[in-house]
Amino acid sequence: ERGEGDTKFEKQSSLFAMATADTLLVNIWCHDIGRENASGKPLLKTIFQVILKIFNPKKTTLLFVIRDKTSKTPMDALVRDMRTDLQSIWQSVTKPSKHARASFDDFFTLEFTSLPHYEYAHDQFIEEANALYGRFADPNRR
Repeated sequence: ERGEGDTKFEKQSSLFAMATADTLLVNIWCHDIGRENASGKPLLKTIFQVILKIFNPKKTTLLFVIRDKTSKTPMDALVRDMRTDLQSIWQSVTKPSKHARASFDDFFTLEFTSLPHYEYAHDQFIEEANALYGRFADPNRR
């Protein structure tokens, strides 16, 4: 089990990433979507609250990388569940008065991708992980 110190570091590094990045990759295990703690909901809520309170937020892309996806659950169902969870988190966040009427979409662009299971579909995993890497390694990409 992770201790309080691990959670504090996770929050601090996440906030640093949000403050400095145009795109933030959020790594989530397919089976954790919809779960409270395992899916990172408390961390996302903390990030949203602090970003609104401390920073002058810029629009950031949140790219959710859904790991170990199988053909059993369609991607559109996973995306729908993730969007629902994110809207719920956003609505529960206490916003400062200057952002009281702000919508989630005012601050974040959502993107979703998935990777197959590393062990059960290794070759496909490598191919898709390399394609994901290419999205960020290409100097002509904007």
